Amino acid sequence: MRTSLIALALGALLVGVAQGQDKAADQKRADAAAQKDGKLEDAVLELQKAAEAVPASAVFQSNLAYAYDRQGRIDDALAAYRKVLELDPANAIARNNLANLYSKKGLYEDAVREFEDVLQRDPANATARTNLENATRSKAIAQERQDQIAVALKGAAATPNDPRAAYEAARVYARLGDADNAFVWLTNALDLGYDRIEYLRVDPSLTSLKTDPRFMKLLEERRPQR
Repeated sequence: MRTSLIALALGALLVGVAQGQDKAADQKRADAAAQKDGKLEDAVLELQKAAEAVPASAVFQSNLAYAYDRQGRIDDALAAYRKVLELDPANAIARNNLANLYSKKGLYEDAVREFEDVLQRDPANATARTNLENATRSKAIAQERQDQIAVALKGAAATPNDPRAAYEAARVYARLGDADNAFVWLTNALDLGYDRIEYLRVDPSLTSLKTDPRFMKLLEERRPQR
């Protein structure tokens, strides 16, 4: 039974390891194969045992990493791919998959480093080149986001009693799609005395908040009493 499950695991998961994780169609095919007869969990368990029994096997580690990824166990997948690269530093597919997971977690510095390593070893690798471009772009966007937040928070810290500074921080977070922090700073602005309640309804910077139930609740709570 164990041998058959390992075979199932390898047969189901090698598709993803061989072709990488950048194509949705390949992922769907691998998922469908791995879930055949409800054996994915059993296959993962057998791959874990196989990887422990043969710790020098990059093949078992690669399949285990891919299986973890399909289960949404990203941290476990990262650890398994790192183990693959300890065993086989030149494994471009494992390094590319590792970098993709870094990107998925927003660790763009790490992703860029790994994609660059793949390209340094194989300059003709078109997949790694495209992924590097995407990761570099995402890194720049993330840095710009952090810069905007830093400026807004610096302004709020410099004038902690100024409702306008708190309101500007709320607007920045809202534009970036961070509703929770936007509401924190919007509430803070109102507590500090920001009184242009009706402007909140039309401020384009707050558009992302207007479908959130907390927005109307806040307006009703802060509406001037007549």
